[in-house]
Amino acid sequence: MPNNTELIASIEALLAEAKAYDVEKPDRVTRAKMLGIVEGLHYQLESPAEAMFRQLTNYSETSAVRTLRQMEVLEKVPRNEPITAKQLAAVTGKNEEVLSTGILKSCEGGAFAHTPLSLAYIDTAEVEFWDLCVDEIAPVAYALPGYMASHESDSILNPKKSPYSWANNSEGKSFYEVLLDHPDRLKRFNTAMTTQENALPVLGMFPFASLLDKGTCYSRSFIVDVAGGRGQSLLQIKKELEAVGGDMGKGRVILQDRKAVLDAVPDEQLPGIEKMVIDFFEPQPVKNAQIYYLRRIMHNWQDAECRKILQNIAGAMATDSRLLIGEMVVPEKPEGVDKTVYWMDLCMLIIGGKERSEKEFSDLLNSAGLRLVRIWRQTVGSQTVIECQLK
Repeated sequence: MPNNTELIASIEALLAEAKAYDVEKPDRVTRAKMLGIVEGLHYQLESPAEAMFRQLTNYSETSAVRTLRQMEVLEKVPRNEPITAKQLAAVTGKNEEVLSTGILKSCEGGAFAHTPLSLAYIDTAEVEFWDLCVDEIAPVAYALPGYMASHESDSILNPKKSPYSWANNSEGKSFYEVLLDHPDRLKRFNTAMTTQENALPVLGMFPFASLLDKGTCYSRSFIVDVAGGRGQSLLQIKKELEAVGGDMGKGRVILQDRKAVLDAVPDEQLPGIEKMVIDFFEPQPVKNAQIYYLRRIMHNWQDAECRKILQNIAGAMATDSRLLIGEMVVPEKPEGVDKTVYWMDLCMLIIGGKERSEKEFSDLLNSAGLRLVRIWRQTVGSQTVIECQLK
């Protein structure tokens, strides 16, 4: 346990940050710093046994909230006044014994009221991704001991033998092939991914506008978004460049994906963007583009599949082409209060992929004939843009 001097120093550091913090205009960096101090205090004060049993609290709270969501209980709680458990049971038709959870505020007389946290499960788009993780990924995570006991150690590197495929009695199929067998689950997955994509930054890391200074985008394909989905990233990049005077109409802006994905996007939603059907496991058809862009693709696959994707792009690149990879990078040692990259790593392992450290990215790129030039990082969090060129 830390001595009293360390504890007091941590509290005084938190107080100093709090005095300068503007709650009306919260600064994300300062807020993250304060949360880090609070987390440090938590670890200083709790015993090892308390830390162990806190994990049980996490899963029990998650189970309780998912149950309330499935029963649509939170929607029945008035937004501006408390409601008793008895009243809530009457309007939901459920037993009041199962209606209590820590995300609601406990009031006098056995009543409950909404909090900003409980309202987040009703009002925010991110809850779609939360539901997906709880329903599709968490049950497989709890079954991992059984998977590891029944498989060779290198089975987990095969996307067609992933824990998810095994748990769904579909070994021989990748995660995405399993979803294709269940249209309702595929639709839900696509909805959740859209909300998750919108929550993760595209801009604010790599300086796309700096590429306009070269003027080379007018005589060649400017940017090729490989497996770019509905073009959400390209539209943001295009808007940023046009805001600083970049005439994107003079350079090809290409969105590549599977036919079914591209057909679902009306052309009028992609002004100035050319659609192109591809399979990224086949050679890249657009040669010598200034930028090839991969966002949130690498973490879906293990190294063998990623190497093939990268080799296909490298085979199309000119000596001055750049490959930009939008992914989270796992820190060399746990740090910060944003734990997304760590639980995402487990999620991706379950479905056949992985999050990677800087060294793992460097080694993977090197094996595909590429070199890591620089990692452009988000101010807070693990999201990055990895800049690469041919070796």
